[in-house]
Formats: sequence, structure tokens, C-alpha cells
Amino acid sequence: MNIAVVDDLQTELDILCGYLTRFSSDEGISFNVKRYESGEAYISDLEAKYDLILMDIDMPGLNGIDTARAIRKKDENVVLIFVTAMPQYALAGYEVDAIDYVIKPVSYPDFALKLKKALRYVKQNSSDVPLLLQTKDGMINLNVSDIYYVESALHYCIYHTRDSEYRVRESISAAEQKLKKYSFARCNSGYLVALKHVKAIMKDDVMVGDYVLKISRSKKLSFTEQFTKTLGGL
Repeated sequence: MNIAVVDDLQTELDILCGYLTRFSSDEGISFNVKRYESGEAYISDLEAKYDLILMDIDMPGLNGIDTARAIRKKDENVVLIFVTAMPQYALAGYEVDAIDYVIKPVSYPDFALKLKKALRYVKQNSSDVPLLLQTKDGMINLNVSDIYYVESALHYCIYHTRDSEYRVRESISAAEQKLKKYSFARCNSGYLVALKHVKAIMKDDVMVGDYVLKISRSKKLSFTEQFTKTLGGL
């Protein structure tokens, strides 16, 4: 597993890398760790490709939030945790899909707890599989992680991704059966949503990427519960 640690303070880098070494020994998990002393240093590393990024928010020059925005333009799936002495800014991390934050000074028990949660997210990302879809134009090989939601349309399902949509002759129940182990849930009878792409739930609406879908009264409780479990890495 490849992990990046981004912090402008050498002492903080030493602490976090030391905790990663301790966790690796305790849990028997191997990490490849690289240190970056600024957001600019990370962004300028053209070969940067990580499963997990631990990043400070308050850094001179490019701060952690702006660095994360730049990262998300290239990588939607990398797991991100902010490490900060400024909890008032940590909530801004959810704008860039950070899964959590750790408050400085960082204690090892808190760090280990958050890292275990992060590893569950990394496992979700790495377990992604291609999905073969039979459309009217032929066979399409689509990654499960690319699917934002599936829409029921008469005798068809429409698979919506960020840039495209694919129409498949099948029921929404059949699509749900195929995707149930990849954290998809119904927000109403006609929409099956990829919970990892949910940005917000607002009253009777759910934001999935740039899409806004309606949540039915009958599905609201179960959908919210499934989303909360996914958010917690359960």
C-alpha cells in the first residue's frame, strides 16, 4: 500500500511516519511511505499515485484544502485524511471527499483508529471490478467505481457515469442484485445510487456527484442508514 504524508513541519512528518511504522508492525501490514513538505511538492510530483494521503491543512503557499482540490481533478478515488491543529477548518475537508480528520497533537490510539477506517476505504477501492453491460450498441466494459447511479426506464436501466450513460435492457432489481456488494442503495423505486459518490443528503434530495436525485419517504430511513455505514467504512 502506497501512502503519502504531506506536512510543512519536519517534526510532524516524523511523528506521522513513526506512527505508520508502528501500525505496520502491530498489524502486519506493509506500507510504502513518501514524505512531502508542501502541497506544491506533492502536486509537482508527476509520478504521485497513492492509496492514502495524510495531509496537513494549514501549510504556507498551497494549503491542504487547495492541494486536495487539485488532487481530486486527477484522482477521485484516493483516500484522504486531514491532520490539523485547526478543527474549525477540518469540516471543509468534506468538500473534497476527505473521509476523516485527526486533530493535532496526534495521539497514536486516535491515529490507529482513523487509519483502520481508512484502510477499509482503500480496500473498497482496490476491490473494484469491471462490469460487462450489453447495450443496444454492443458490449461495454465499465468499472463499477465509474457508476454514479442506475435509473429505471420502462424495460431498461440507464447506467449514469460522470460523462456518459449506457442503456441496458434489464430491470432495476436485476441491476441491484449485481451491484449490492459494491455499496449501492435505492433512494427511491427508480434510482440505485453508488453510495461512495454521494456528496450530501439534503431533506428529500441526494447529491450524487453533480446529479441531484429525489429520496422517497419509504426509502429515506434505509438509504440514510446504508449511507452512514458506508461513510463509517462499515
